[in-house]
Amino acid sequence: MRKIIISLVGGVLILLIGFALSGKLSKSSKAPKKKNTTTVKTVSTEKVTNKTMPIQIKTTGALIAKDRTILFSEVQGIFTKSSKAFKPGTSFRKGETLIRINPAEFAATVASQRSSFKSLITSSLVDIQFDYQEELEKWKGYANSISVYSTLPIMPKTDSDKMNYYLTNKNINSTYYNIKNLETRLQKYVLSAPFSGVLISASVTQGSLVSPGQKLGEFIKPGVYELELNVNAGLKEFLKIGKQVNLSKIDQSANFMGTVTRINPKINQASQTIQLYVQINSTDLTEGEYLEANISAKEVSDVYEIDRSILVDENNVFIVENGLLKKQPIQIIHTTKSKLVVKGLKNDSELVSMPVPGAYEGLKVSIKR
Repeated sequence: MRKIIISLVGGVLILLIGFALSGKLSKSSKAPKKKNTTTVKTVSTEKVTNKTMPIQIKTTGALIAKDRTILFSEVQGIFTKSSKAFKPGTSFRKGETLIRINPAEFAATVASQRSSFKSLITSSLVDIQFDYQEELEKWKGYANSISVYSTLPIMPKTDSDKMNYYLTNKNINSTYYNIKNLETRLQKYVLSAPFSGVLISASVTQGSLVSPGQKLGEFIKPGVYELELNVNAGLKEFLKIGKQVNLSKIDQSANFMGTVTRINPKINQASQTIQLYVQINSTDLTEGEYLEANISAKEVSDVYEIDRSILVDENNVFIVENGLLKKQPIQIIHTTKSKLVVKGLKNDSELVSMPVPGAYEGLKVSIKR
């Protein structure tokens, strides 16, 4: 029993001593002090020196034939033939038949109307003989000139009001113009080349059923093209109709000269550009080919050229003032593939010349030129 009591007392003493030692150690240990560190980034800069620069507008565009016709059918029938194969690449002279649609059914209707009109004129000759004798001979001659298979000849003119009233009352005038309208429609069964050119697409083949409003193909005149270019709207005042433009193929294998013929005054809100149309006359070019244009505009003063990569939020750059980054608004005057010509930078300001990852206004930096 005595041994048990001694062992219990010893255990309690050991615990008390352990608690006392741990308290002293906790009081003696102190938390380490945090050091206040500020990150300073090193940035590359360049001194701004504004100057007067000649603006060279370089842009590319695809050639479009100036004279082009999209062929549509206004009538219905079977595509029977043309003067040549109706296939892309086929050339036609002005007036040659591009497409002939079978007009048999409609032509018969027109012939029937002409026959009825001739009968109407013939039956009216009795009235004309008694009431308008002075008009008889020319109306006899007109009745004899009408052929069922030919276009109606022009009706005789008359100065008599009574004769005009008679023609109107007998529906001779209205019948004549109705037939002329049908004859005009009959002519639409044949499509002729409006100018000498080449077929670049064909949607139908011989034997196809053609419907009204159906697209048949596209026909262009090679050798005369227009180049559509998108140019910065800020340079609009420098662009005039009649201005000469230097052009070249993308691989620089050939050069051409074009002339500004049209300028679209509407500004594209998304890209802030306007459309410029340049005409080129050359048989060495083809539709759809890309050309590079180099347009010499006027000189612009107080501008500076920067790299596209340092642009921030579309119209700002970073400059360094008192060791801190600061956003500087700029006005973009002209753009190229990799450079921007801008206004708004002050001379001798420290322009950040390379992108800075994680940069923000107020960031502390050091300068590396």
